[in-house]
Amino acid sequence: MLRVTGRGTIDFRHDATSDVVIQTPRWTLDSPVEVMRWYQMQAGYFGGRFREPKDVIVVNDAFDVTPQVATLWGQYRARLHESYIRFSVRVRSNARVLLTTNTSAVRYSISAVECASVEEAVAAIRGARERASESKAISGARPRQTASFPAAASSRPPKASES
Repeated sequence: MLRVTGRGTIDFRHDATSDVVIQTPRWTLDSPVEVMRWYQMQAGYFGGRFREPKDVIVVNDAFDVTPQVATLWGQYRARLHESYIRFSVRVRSNARVLLTTNTSAVRYSISAVECASVEEAVAAIRGARERASESKAISGARPRQTASFPAAASSRPPKASES
């Protein structure tokens, strides 16, 4: 397990059995400087260890994003997904993190999946991998991450056209 420290901390653990990175941030992002530190820690971890995008579970028991930096955080969250993350699931996010995650998911077409436990998150990622593998076999192309999770697993409300 790698723990990156400073004002905020992020514990990173690669679960080799499930081939997922489980991260636990203990941090309140409340300034642009803190958002940049958060991003640099993430990019440094993933960029320094893995050649391909990884599947990630984020345990948000002690993580928060203030409204002042929510938009900036969403932009950098999207950058992480573009470069380093294939499938991601959050666990136990507070209401503000859920709102910010859902907003950036809509803006940047990235994951907003929330599960109640790490075990459920691992199962959701395994299911997404299977669906991606089936889609790739049929079309020969890698599907976008957000299309790989079933709609019921997402914490976002349905669009007007879906209801």
